[in-house]
Amino acid sequence: MTSGNQPLDKDQISIPTITLTHNALEQLNLILANDFTLAGKYLRVLISGKGCDGFTYSIGFTDLVNEDLLVPVKNATDLELILDPFTAFYLQQAEIDFHQDFENNTEGFVVKNLNQSEFSGKFWRKDETKIPPMKTL
Repeated sequence: MTSGNQPLDKDQISIPTITLTHNALEQLNLILANDFTLAGKYLRVLISGKGCDGFTYSIGFTDLVNEDLLVPVKNATDLELILDPFTAFYLQQAEIDFHQDFENNTEGFVVKNLNQSEFSGKFWRKDETKIPPMKTL
């Protein structure tokens, strides 16, 4: 993701610490074992919006692209997720769970940013440490 025409400097972004709950790991393994179309794909986490309470996230399977960061899952050997540099900058510590709500007929992965409170409200970007590093052109 870019700001104007200036790309983010992914080399200055720390690799996030991501964990998956037991439910999320089980569901991910079940999906990967039963869907051959996902061979060679990665689970991508990305920021899909921003509200007063902080960021919202989306998760899906996709291919790796050049700007992506491969992020090892802390509690699962040989499992990596992909994040674009923008998402990686703001999602430094996260837990991913899988929820099923049979009453409302909903299910899916849910991202909990453990630093979410730092990005709530309107004025959080006044702190320059909360602005991603840009490449100098």
